[in-house]
Amino acid sequence: MITVPQYMKEIITEITYLARRSPDINQRSGVSVRVSIANYETTMSNSLRRAIVQGEKACAPRISDLGAIVASTTGKIEVDSIEEGREPKLIEELTKKAVSNVFGRYFNVHDFEPLIAQFDEGLVIDTGSDIPSKSYVSNVKKMEGLAEALKRLDSSSPAEKVAAGTEFILEGLHLNRRLNRDKVEGRFRYRN
Repeated sequence: MITVPQYMKEIITEITYLARRSPDINQRSGVSVRVSIANYETTMSNSLRRAIVQGEKACAPRISDLGAIVASTTGKIEVDSIEEGREPKLIEELTKKAVSNVFGRYFNVHDFEPLIAQFDEGLVIDTGSDIPSKSYVSNVKKMEGLAEALKRLDSSSPAEKVAAGTEFILEGLHLNRRLNRDKVEGRFRYRN
């Protein structure tokens, strides 16, 4: 069973919205609604693939699944640039901006000061598509204020929604320059 959280739907829609207004994208060619549909299907497929690999019966798209949309977006937008290979970087920039915008609609960064203080004291959390959903549930207990934020997202249970919500919040804090993020062996490591 696949559950797509509302904020993930909003992120995918926001990517298309931002692409339609980007000066780096040829607006004469347009940005079709097909981009949103393809990206929605891609994130669902990637989350289903993860569930199969992890042996989980249910799944929800996470922030770590958004990397897969480069393939579903490439060729559906026309970049106004002579620079070869610019398209994946542009899609990544649009994705980051979309996540940041949607995060800002749900949260004020200052609501997470107690959680950020824990990172200042040495808390480190890894996220990624190779981490089972149930691992995120145990991490919630370590992070002050996260359980309340997950309730606000309607992601306090089951485990697949907890995983998706946790990744969204951590990435939102990173994009708002409150947490550092490193890529380590295919995972993202959040720290301060």
